[in-house]
Amino acid sequence: MNLIIDQGNSITKMALFRAGRLQNVYFYPKWDSTTVIDFLDAHEVDAAIFSTVTEYDPQAIAILQQRLPYFLKFDHSSELPIKIGYATPETLGLDRIAAVVGAAMQCPDKAVLIVDAGTCVTYDLLTADGTFAGGNIAPGIRLRLRAMHEHTGKLPLIDDAGETPEIGFSTETAMRAGAVLGVAYEIEGYIARLNKVYPDLFVFLTGGDALKLAAKIKSRIFVDENLVLTGLNRILQENAKI
Repeated sequence: MNLIIDQGNSITKMALFRAGRLQNVYFYPKWDSTTVIDFLDAHEVDAAIFSTVTEYDPQAIAILQQRLPYFLKFDHSSELPIKIGYATPETLGLDRIAAVVGAAMQCPDKAVLIVDAGTCVTYDLLTADGTFAGGNIAPGIRLRLRAMHEHTGKLPLIDDAGETPEIGFSTETAMRAGAVLGVAYEIEGYIARLNKVYPDLFVFLTGGDALKLAAKIKSRIFVDENLVLTGLNRILQENAKI
């Protein structure tokens, strides 16, 4: 089986793929060498890929390299099944690349908008010829709520979970609706504008806030919370030739 390790800012996902199909996803708030040893002792793994957006435990990487027949630490020199049209590819987030690869697998020869809603919201465009054309980055729901609290004198720091009316009836609901619906309407705006250029545009919504936002979006979208994992597995296959 293939082991996919996606280390984010707050949580690490470890996923198992067999013959290109996702089997299980495991979540770890703390990821280190002990986590890796316990996981490898419990599962039969043939190859692995590691992708991170933050600092990581080098001992964990060393264990993966020692114990597995094939291990790839994903970086900007890794082979990709798509073309990169970004002017500064070395600055492009690896999670963004993986999400686009995951979308390309499911929609070959199609223009695709990939919206990844997490700490930030990224909007990435894949053209029909398989080129990552570029994208935009905006603050996510919790960043918007935190910014309102930190850059004003009286607005409280609130949680994104809770009642989200169309029009707020209290300071808390006004802030939450402004943040959540602001992102949802922003997504719909991107879809509407890009549909004028790409009439057959497919739209994927992924990331930690995908389900929360999907309920607020009226445009046709495809929710895939595991798009990055699927893309990382495809990148592993491309590099390991498996």
